[in-house]
Amino acid sequence: MKLGNRLSNKICPDNMTIEEWQVALRRENARESDFSVEHLDKNRIWGDYLVCSATGRYRVAFRGVQSDRNFCSCLDFRTNGLGTCKHLEAVALYLQQHVPGYPWAGLSYAAEYSSIYVSYKGGRSIRIRVGDAYRAEYERLKEKYFTPEGILPETNYYLLEQICQEAVAISTSFRCYEDVQEFVNESLALQQWKTELQNAYPEQAIPWDKKALTPAYADVERLLYQLCLNGFGFIVGLKHPFYMHLIARLVEEVYQGEVVREKGYVIVNTDTDVLLWQSVLLEYSEYIHLPVQVISQQNFLKQQIQQGAKATFVYVNDADCLKEWKNPLSLAIKRLEVKHLYLHVETLQHFTPVQLSSILQHINPFIIGPFYKFIHTYRPMFPLKERTDFLPPEMQDFTIFVTQVLLTAPVLPKGDGPSTAPIPVEELLTPENRVSRFLALLGEILDDPDSAKLLRERIGQISGLR
Repeated sequence: MKLGNRLSNKICPDNMTIEEWQVALRRENARESDFSVEHLDKNRIWGDYLVCSATGRYRVAFRGVQSDRNFCSCLDFRTNGLGTCKHLEAVALYLQQHVPGYPWAGLSYAAEYSSIYVSYKGGRSIRIRVGDAYRAEYERLKEKYFTPEGILPETNYYLLEQICQEAVAISTSFRCYEDVQEFVNESLALQQWKTELQNAYPEQAIPWDKKALTPAYADVERLLYQLCLNGFGFIVGLKHPFYMHLIARLVEEVYQGEVVREKGYVIVNTDTDVLLWQSVLLEYSEYIHLPVQVISQQNFLKQQIQQGAKATFVYVNDADCLKEWKNPLSLAIKRLEVKHLYLHVETLQHFTPVQLSSILQHINPFIIGPFYKFIHTYRPMFPLKERTDFLPPEMQDFTIFVTQVLLTAPVLPKGDGPSTAPIPVEELLTPENRVSRFLALLGEILDDPDSAKLLRERIGQISGLR
């Protein structure tokens, strides 16, 4: 479908695949934009270019029409999986005007040197291109470490430095591009984090009291482990003071054994929330020897955060506002390089696919795959149900649901005796509801000073500490 003479940016035409439609949109954008294109080397067609507009400058490596070795420094190119973007299409349009014979059938980019690069077409993969110089030697290197298709298996990522040393020993003309090392470092850091956590807690539960697995907190201890496992997380559920205790333990676990050079942030809504969170973190001060700053959104935005500034830990207690691309908090967080990021929202039911994907891209722009594909594929599922098995598969590993369900159970009240709350019997049957019940009740207890005091006394009696 077209709007006037232009493609719709919301509805894929019937005669196009979704990928063809997205490529056509970028080509159309390039044609209508005021780009200046500068060729940076002496190659007639292939080579490096600088594409500039009023809003930015982007480095483009053009290796051929639809080549998987093309590159652009813009985020869209690196995340869309198409192998192109409006800047690459601008280069193609420039070449059509200046070099007859587009798309130059029979011609291909064939540099003498060999190289290792990231292919972004169809998703990120690390590949080797064998050039004409020392071809036999590089083919043996390829056979040793890469698949027959020239892809480096993830199990060999830790060997990248060794591979490059062997490649440079063959010829100093060999190249390994910067984004290869960045991709490998990202993957290895997550692998190392998961391995260390699994080795430290083979029971897949992190003790709440740091001494032993406590039956009374078993569900919370498993929840804490799952939150830690990915090094990031998307937390969905009602707000309770319980979250403050959970995040305090989470911060403690994230920083355990690390040499911390960058501060962490707990970003809350108001100055009152700041005081409440600070009081909870104070309870863990003997364990948390790190610079964690509890700060309101307003004061966080007043800080002068430079592009690429590092933060070891960030928890956003109300991440709903991140659904808007131009939201000030969203823009500020995107300037940070965050090692461990956790986002909390109260419910998923009001999000559109665009809004939800906008929030999740703060964790990692690659985490749910191409933006357009996520929206196109999962639009029929919305509004989402707040159960893991009703989520898009890309979200299931790092989304934690903590919802409140009214169950029949003793509640520690402010008065003299226990109270009960009605519940349909079938809701008692699922593990999810048992966890929800525990968290809901724990939140109510911790919110009331008298009940919290009584809880500490009872736990002390049970554990024999008093």
